[in-house]
Amino acid sequence: EIKCEDENFFCLDFTSTGDRFAAAGKARVVRVYDETSKKAICTMHGGDSTDKPGHSNRIFSLKWHPTIENCIVTGGWDNTIQVWDIRSGSSVRSIFGPHICGDSMDISVDGKEMLTGSWRQEKQLQTFDFGTGKLKHTINWRGQNTTVGTDPCQLYAAQFSKTDSNLIAAGGSGTNEAKVFERTPEGSAEQFTAIGTIRGLSRACCSVDFSHDDSKVAFCGGDGGVRVMKITDN
Repeated sequence: EIKCEDENFFCLDFTSTGDRFAAAGKARVVRVYDETSKKAICTMHGGDSTDKPGHSNRIFSLKWHPTIENCIVTGGWDNTIQVWDIRSGSSVRSIFGPHICGDSMDISVDGKEMLTGSWRQEKQLQTFDFGTGKLKHTINWRGQNTTVGTDPCQLYAAQFSKTDSNLIAAGGSGTNEAKVFERTPEGSAEQFTAIGTIRGLSRACCSVDFSHDDSKVAFCGGDGGVRVMKITDN
């Protein structure tokens, strides 16, 4: 058991090998631990309007980069994504824009693309190029035939599929719904198309996750229910 008296943890992730894990939360600090000893390896600070990059508000999502063993990516309330290097013990890059309020940030299997789900009424679901930090896609939640005045969905959860990152699951509040999107071929009018939707939830969808083989995706939230959607090939 690990306790930090000055911290409320909101997110945690392991390395792909399981030898280390990192956690972050209210204190805006990223703490890295050795799994065997449970001892802290390093503690990374930043932000607070200084010349050192980092978060100036709560951290709600943390992912260990799948191919760069010393890299951790975090997102939170301060409308930034921070890229941390354990070797330097600090954030080395900031991406501005996403407003992360839950487990709504992910990195593709090949490590080249980042996914963000923002708790806001427009431009909620986006992908970024990891190498450059530039915006790649803003995914239209309603599709091209959006009806003017349609209530928005503000996202608490967003994840890539585990095998090839060609699927995205996301959900949130407002309309209290969840969706699965599929990546379309290059040159298509939309980069991702919705292939499944769960509507009519009494409360927000707060968490989503794919099975290890991407054959199923699970959603849960404030209504206390867990829903599993089976994904089939057309």
